[in-house]
Amino acid sequence: MTLAINTTDAFATGTIENTGLGNRGNKSFSTGFQGQLIQISSKERQEIDFREAEAKRILLSQGIKEDFDGGPVGFPKTKVDFARDTEGNLILQNNLPVKKDITSWYDVRHMIARNEFVPKLVDQLDQNGKIVFDAATGTPKQVPVLDAEGNPVMERQVSIQTSLLEKSLIASARLKELGITSIAAPKYRPGTTVIEAYEIELQKNTKGVTTNSLKKEDLRLTNFPRGTSSYEALKMVEKENDQGVVDPVKAKNLVRDMAILRAEELFTLKRFKSFGGTTPTKAVELLNNEPEKYRPTPADTNFKPLWKTPPTIKVDLGKLSPQQWRNAVIANAKEANPAYTDEEIVDKFGFDRVISLGAGWYGRQK
Repeated sequence: MTLAINTTDAFATGTIENTGLGNRGNKSFSTGFQGQLIQISSKERQEIDFREAEAKRILLSQGIKEDFDGGPVGFPKTKVDFARDTEGNLILQNNLPVKKDITSWYDVRHMIARNEFVPKLVDQLDQNGKIVFDAATGTPKQVPVLDAEGNPVMERQVSIQTSLLEKSLIASARLKELGITSIAAPKYRPGTTVIEAYEIELQKNTKGVTTNSLKKEDLRLTNFPRGTSSYEALKMVEKENDQGVVDPVKAKNLVRDMAILRAEELFTLKRFKSFGGTTPTKAVELLNNEPEKYRPTPADTNFKPLWKTPPTIKVDLGKLSPQQWRNAVIANAKEANPAYTDEEIVDKFGFDRVISLGAGWYGRQK
C-alpha cells in the first residue's frame, strides 16, 4: 500500500484490491480505504477536474438536472473520491482525507451519451463580411465548413441518447428499490453502468427480484425447460425494452410452446441450442420445420436387452463331438438370453476360432 497524502493533489482511486489495512500505526487506517491511495501531480488533478466540468456542462446543457449534492439527478453514486467542501478543498479528519461516494458527471456521461460526428457549421457572411441573419428567427444563418476538396468538415459532438437515458433512469430507480444507492467499487467493477449493475442483480436474484417478476405473470420454473435457472427463464420472456419485466405475450406463448415440446417428449432445449433454439418458441419453430431432425429417436423394435451371463454347464468332453459341444453352449446361452438368435450367440462367443485352437471357452469345464 502506498500512502502519500500531503496536499490537495492526492485523491483516491477506489478499492483496487482488498489488501489488509495493516496495524493501527499505519496512518492509512484512519482513511477507511481498503485499497491504494496514490499521489498525482497538480496537472493530472486539473485534467480530472476539467473532464468532470466538461461532462457536467454538456449534460446540463441537454436537460440533465443537478441534485442537491452536486451530482446529476436520478443516478446512484458511481465512484469513491475524497470529500470536498463547497470551494473544492479536501475535507480532512485527523489531518487525513475523508472517503466519500460521489456521482461522477463524467461516469454518467458515458452511461447515457455517445459521440456523434456532424458537419462543422459557421456563421454565414455576406459580401461585406457581415453576419447574415435569418429573418424569421433573428439568429445568424449557418453554413457547413468545407475542406480543400469541397467535402464538409466533421466535428465531434456529444449527444444524450434518449433510449439510454430512459433505461438508465429506470435501472437506477429499480436498484434503489433493492436498497442499492451506489455502484462504486468494490461492489462493482469500475466503469459499470447502472443498466449493467441492475443486470448483475437480476442474475443474482437479489431479494427475489427475478422470481418475483416471473410470479407476476404466474410463471414458475416448472413452466420452463428442465434445468433452466431463474435468470435464464426471465431472459426468455423479458420485454424487449423493459429490463427485468416479463412480457405477458411471451409468457403466454412460452406456456403454449412448452406444452408442444412436452407432447413430443422434449423436456430440454439441448437438441435445439446449437441451431439457435434458445427459447421454447424458437425450438418449436425448428421442430415444425424439421420434425424428424429434432424428435427423440423412436424405440428400436429389434433392440436387444442387456446380455446375461449364462450359467456354467458341465459335460463329458470324451463323449461329445465339437459340434455337440457347440450346440450345448448355444442352448445354454439361449436359456438366459432368449432374445438372441443362434447366429448372434455364435458371433458373440466366436466359436469357430476357439474350437480351431482347441482352447476352452466360456462355461467349459473338464
